[in-house]
Amino acid sequence: MSHEKYFLGSSTSSGFVTPVSEILSDTSNTVYILKGTAGSGKSTLMKKISEAFAESPQEIYYCSADPYSLDAVYIKDKKAVIIDGTAPHCVDPVYPKAVESIVDLGAYIETSKLRAAKEDVISLTEEYSGCHKRCRLCLKAVSSVIEDIITAANSALDAEKLSAFADKFIRRIVPKKEAKAEGKIMRKQRAAITMDGYAAFLPENDRIYLLNDENIAAAAEFLRIAALNIAKRGYDIEISQCYLSSDKFIEYLTVPELGITFITSNCINSLSVDKFEKQISFKRFYKKDELTDSTALRQRVRFAKKACAEFQKEAAAALTDAKIIHDKIEEHYISAADFDGLNRLSYKLISDIKSLG
Repeated sequence: MSHEKYFLGSSTSSGFVTPVSEILSDTSNTVYILKGTAGSGKSTLMKKISEAFAESPQEIYYCSADPYSLDAVYIKDKKAVIIDGTAPHCVDPVYPKAVESIVDLGAYIETSKLRAAKEDVISLTEEYSGCHKRCRLCLKAVSSVIEDIITAANSALDAEKLSAFADKFIRRIVPKKEAKAEGKIMRKQRAAITMDGYAAFLPENDRIYLLNDENIAAAAEFLRIAALNIAKRGYDIEISQCYLSSDKFIEYLTVPELGITFITSNCINSLSVDKFEKQISFKRFYKKDELTDSTALRQRVRFAKKACAEFQKEAAAALTDAKIIHDKIEEHYISAADFDGLNRLSYKLISDIKSLG
């Protein structure tokens, strides 16, 4: 069975940000909060649990700093959430034992072995923190540059023309439900800055509407209007916001019930997809004389796009350096791990989850 893939959150200029509160606030779920150090086996444990429920529908949340590592797994038919609750995505129980339980993986680390390597662990940890500080500084520059692009683009936006188009387009492809209740708008993170650059998880079987807008503002406004209109028509929707911008505009929008996804391709993600239902260019929603015919404004936007790309490269490089250091820290903890104990823990958790629902 194919599983839905997301990032748990994204690095930003102000640190790690996650929209995962939606599944954590649902008290009908059972939440297992994993606490432990680097190398304590959190991601490995989540992979084992995910594999044990391979036939169950799942949402799998990856780590943006290391997209080959897991941060959370949601097993839908068991309503079980297994999540890494350590920094930078700290999670603590609200209803201890009744809804959430802490799983302490640190109990399977032999303290004496770590104390022998204390100086190296401290040095590496400080170096690791420095890499993430460098990443945040780069992303602060990215955020400023994106804000400048959006400000320039908004000054040339034909808002009335765009609004009329958005309303008409949504009415055409999204039938209105008979039920009067509005749909819910849920946040799920599809894209993030990673050590491989700006990356995204896209739905595999949806009808894709590709929104091409190098200047960001028109497509972002289209998706803002679309989100409100589709929810009013009775459908639950998922939105993914761009956390690299202080405006946190919508970059992706999915209507799960209809199998429809809107994807933005812009100067931040330079995204392309092979198959799509329709491709829409948003150039027509900018007043030509105010954007393309203005030499000063055109040069300003061109510079901003180049700067955005360069600072993203530096942020990704900082995350790559952080991953190298993180692996060295992990080596110390792995050498002190009780793997037999961790295996017994994984069997216990899998058994416990099987008993749910």
